[in-house]
Amino acid sequence: MRYRSGGCSCGAVRYKVAGEPLRAGICHCTSCRKESGSVFTAFAVWPESAFETSGETRQWERRHFCPKCGSRLFEIDGGEAEIKIGTLDTAPTDLSPHYELWAHRREPWLKPIERPAAAPDGK
Repeated sequence: MRYRSGGCSCGAVRYKVAGEPLRAGICHCTSCRKESGSVFTAFAVWPESAFETSGETRQWERRHFCPKCGSRLFEIDGGEAEIKIGTLDTAPTDLSPHYELWAHRREPWLKPIERPAAAPDGK
């Protein structure tokens, strides 16, 4: 089985996920833009049972971050762990987003993902 690891900028929080993600995407919603400081957030989702973490995190609205360096790392919700792709140790990663959320908020200079049609907003 394949394992991927990642963590925060200062190294106080680490995580590991087992197997392949259920899905990977990007989100252009206002919430993701503000919490990431970027125009979208890239993420991959695994079953919560495939996710392990060490180190102390703080949480705001299901979003876990490192209290020392502030790195935004993951969300746990509905039995799934949503990992921010940029927090993985390996870059570039072999993960590729397959769909977009809130695509109507995509910046005009960003091209759409050329994969299956964009997912409906909020799903």
